[in-house]
Amino acid sequence: MAADLVNTVDTVTGADTMTNVAGLLSFLDRYRGDWTSDDFNTDALDGFDVRRVLKLRARLRKVFEAADIEEAAEILNGILEDVVATPRVSLHSDYAHLHFEPVKAGVMRWLGASTAMGLASVLVEEGLERLGTCSADDCHDAFVDTSRNRSRKHCSTTCSNRSNVKAHRDRARAET
Repeated sequence: MAADLVNTVDTVTGADTMTNVAGLLSFLDRYRGDWTSDDFNTDALDGFDVRRVLKLRARLRKVFEAADIEEAAEILNGILEDVVATPRVSLHSDYAHLHFEPVKAGVMRWLGASTAMGLASVLVEEGLERLGTCSADDCHDAFVDTSRNRSRKHCSTTCSNRSNVKAHRDRARAET
């Protein structure tokens, strides 16, 4: 969810899918199973909520781009403090699981707690090298590396294939 939120803006083209309430609602709809009406009221969302989520998005991008674990931890701890992340057991689905946001705290606090705790878990359990941004020349999307050997350099197979084809063509040109 954190990577998807960060990727709602294309850092190369500047295209942004979250410039208004409709864009925020569209994003939230992709995660409808992760939140309940007790978490926040989608009917009450307004431009203020969008602006707060955009500030959160910028902070989360910095986690993916962090130079070291200390920088990433500092950013995540700041977000968790700002959103007042509070662990609680939730039973809204078929199994008990943890939520880290206060009930009825608003969309930004819910997103902040959910995404920051997700990234914090990856950081603590797997290390900073599991968080990255695409190394393709024309893409800088964020991703969580779930590969076995921690070798992922691209956000998707599409970017990986495109980069490999470009490298092959560059080598072929250099040989002629």
